[in-house]
Amino acid sequence: MTNEKMMREAPVWKLLCGMSLPVIVVMLLQVLYNMADVFFMGRTGATMQVAAISLAGPVFSVIAAFNTLLGFGGCTAISVALGRGESCKVRQYSAFVLYGGLLAGLVIGAAILAGLKPLLGLLGANAETEAYTADYLRVLALGAPFSIAGGALGNSIRADGDSKGALLASMLGIFVNMALDPLFIFVFGWGIRGAAIATVAGNTLSFAALLIVSYRKKIFSVSVRDLTLRPEISIKVLSCGLPMAAGTLLTSFVGVFGNRLMVNYGNLAVAAQNVAGKAGMITSMVIMGICMGIQPAVSYNHGAGNARRVRRIVFGVGGFSVLLGAALSVSLYLARQQMIGLFISDPQVTELALRMMPASLLGAPLYGVYQMASVYLQGTEKVSRATLTSLLRQGLVLVPVMFLMNGLFGLTGLIYAGPVADLIATALAVILCVAGFRGERRLGYGASGLTKIAAE
Repeated sequence: MTNEKMMREAPVWKLLCGMSLPVIVVMLLQVLYNMADVFFMGRTGATMQVAAISLAGPVFSVIAAFNTLLGFGGCTAISVALGRGESCKVRQYSAFVLYGGLLAGLVIGAAILAGLKPLLGLLGANAETEAYTADYLRVLALGAPFSIAGGALGNSIRADGDSKGALLASMLGIFVNMALDPLFIFVFGWGIRGAAIATVAGNTLSFAALLIVSYRKKIFSVSVRDLTLRPEISIKVLSCGLPMAAGTLLTSFVGVFGNRLMVNYGNLAVAAQNVAGKAGMITSMVIMGICMGIQPAVSYNHGAGNARRVRRIVFGVGGFSVLLGAALSVSLYLARQQMIGLFISDPQVTELALRMMPASLLGAPLYGVYQMASVYLQGTEKVSRATLTSLLRQGLVLVPVMFLMNGLFGLTGLIYAGPVADLIATALAVILCVAGFRGERRLGYGASGLTKIAAE
């Protein structure tokens, strides 16, 4: 069965196996990748360097926002174009994603280096963590072009339903990073700077591998001759990627806000939050992998005008995500002591992390509903509703909830602000998603709805 035929006809369970499973593997490896620096730095007993990695987290979110803007935008635009049989646009979309990612990386990297001093203050670094955070960010800034372009390519080349190429390329970068971390940190004695160099090296190799995969896919293009800034190409990619990117970018600002609130309780609390958050990261990455993996099928069938199949995919995958999220949360909670012990040995940090971990897991079952609603709205080109949905969880709801609960209940309120915000944001996302379903029924989209979609 060809990839396009699978997206058109395969049952939901087969789509999950063929499209979501490779992305889940990438996401789990991404969790290991994100954990690697904390894990190896934690083995040194350098608590302030672990805290510095946490403080640099919002910068990772900014980089992720740009590769999401281009990667998810490209994936959606390409999938819809494939559903409509527009092969020329597929090549132009893919070229825009590649070169847009490189340019964005150069600009972001230069901005980090030029504004490093005020950035450190904004991130909440103090006398104990400032030098470590600066070392980490300088190296990351140099690798930003490959980080953004590689992430964008990794997302966009899944648009034809084939996730295996992206999986293999991502695995290469992740394993290189994990192999170099102990070498640079322990053997060479480079500390947090070595962790950053390992991260950049992994991202660079991953980008090179993804470039080869993209070149070998004949429907895609890496040629500058196919690069165009015409609005029907550039604006299309950016508008389709805006919802997910806006949420990711807002995560950066929320991270800054959260760190500044948490640092009031000490640097040990910041380090503990970083360690405890890894459990929630595992569940959210798996669920995100399921929903991200299925998104090309949503966009493809939307492009083909088959709204009935889109709804079947959304409900089937959403229900599965809820059950899996609940199972993962319970499993990780039972193993919380062992998991925290992997990253930190400081007894004070361990005690705080054990207190924080349950909160990081409570919202996991809801995340499946929230993420699938977001993927549906983005994949069917409902840009304004998709953007609003993406902003809900990581800003419009979370920031005021964090401020309110911190003021009322102190550290405990700050710890549990996340799951409270998840509940509110998920309810609002479902309302927006249901409104989208009703809109499609009113317009009469079905198996023959392509002409109506094209007319819009």
